[in-house]
Amino acid sequence: MLRMSLRRMIAIFDEDGGGDVDFQEFVSGLSAFSSKGNKEQKLRFAFKVYDIDRDGYISNGELFIVLKMMVGSNLKDQQLQQIVDKTIMEADLDKDGKISFEEFTKMVENTDVSMSMTLDTF
Repeated sequence: MLRMSLRRMIAIFDEDGGGDVDFQEFVSGLSAFSSKGNKEQKLRFAFKVYDIDRDGYISNGELFIVLKMMVGSNLKDQQLQQIVDKTIMEADLDKDGKISFEEFTKMVENTDVSMSMTLDTF
């Protein structure tokens, strides 16, 4: 699971899809966590975490994979799938079976993304 999580983190930062993260990509990825980063930038980064195939949507399978990385063996797959199905059902406003960036934004609009994705400075 750790290896899969590390590969996922590299893929999130790897903007050009080259399979590795250069310094510019690393800095660009970290900038989403800056106090100077705006809410849209933070939302786009969070969306990228879930959009594994980079098609602009979060599918049922993608949401399951990412949540599985987060919860590990704390939930049975069946329980996790129920959470995924309910999340997709509630967030998928146009009923196409996947979550767009706009739907994702609406889903998290009541959370303070700016604060939860900002690193404190020393």
